Amino acid sequence: MIGLLVLLVGLATSFSHPTSSWAGASYEESLKQLAEGVTEGAAKAKKQRLAFLDFTDSSGQPTPLGQFLAEELGTQIMVAGELTVVDRTLTYSTLKKMQVDHLEPAQAKAVRRAAKAIRADLFVRGVAIEMPEGVQVTVRLINPSNVQPIGATRGLLPKAGPLNAFFKKEESPQPIVKVESPTEVPPQVGLGTHRNEYYEMVVKSIELQTGRAKVDLTVENLSQRDVKLLCHLQETLLKDEHGTAWHQSIEDNREGLCTRGVELSPRRKERAILTFTGSSEAAPTQFTLYFREKLPRRDASFIMDGLKVTSSSEPAQTTP
Repeated sequence: MIGLLVLLVGLATSFSHPTSSWAGASYEESLKQLAEGVTEGAAKAKKQRLAFLDFTDSSGQPTPLGQFLAEELGTQIMVAGELTVVDRTLTYSTLKKMQVDHLEPAQAKAVRRAAKAIRADLFVRGVAIEMPEGVQVTVRLINPSNVQPIGATRGLLPKAGPLNAFFKKEESPQPIVKVESPTEVPPQVGLGTHRNEYYEMVVKSIELQTGRAKVDLTVENLSQRDVKLLCHLQETLLKDEHGTAWHQSIEDNREGLCTRGVELSPRRKERAILTFTGSSEAAPTQFTLYFREKLPRRDASFIMDGLKVTSSSEPAQTTP
């Protein structure tokens, strides 16, 4: 009983930001404060490598909102660069391999094996609960050696920005308007264009530098709602005509589409630059873009091929 009381007191004192201090904060500010709370807790425990699990509702069931918040928080901490975050796909595949269904003391041995396999110092799990004033998120740091919490933090995220999509009420269906003649498809703009029900992406140019390819593009919100576009960092890549894959790195894309994302109000257009790193024996002249989304369409993907390099600082290749 005394041990349990000490644990509860320890958890209570580990909340780094009282909920009242979050009043009026934007979504980005609140997410940053929550990430700082997790970082402080890990630093106190002298732990460096975190493995995130999907956040749940109050009954312990994973939800799309919880999955999104776990991904957002993990990305925020990873971009800050103070801690290392384990890829969540690797985390879940390893837990499945070790037959771990839940992080609980009864499975402590299997949890320790899983943590060792992915070199995780701590597991991070959380609970996201909708409240009138926002989404209350409680995050706990779990010690894999005994599957007990060693710290926690709590924050209140406003139902704004990317969270709008989770709480907007369904709109009544619009009447069908009969079109007398087929609408002409607008001509392609730039090097390549992709459209879906949410946005239009246009690749404007590709600049080839030594070991890098910079893709300059625009994104326009085509819907009637606010949209956040976010992509997978490692799974959004270029391939040149020689078959060489060019990948993104966090260092070159800290403010990019695949780390911070872009938030757009209806009809708003934003410019973005994706930087890819790679090497090829012959200087490439065109690329194929493989784009993998997190938002607004979870795990959707598309390809834009035939994207020609518009400028290059690579030395010209000569035939001996």
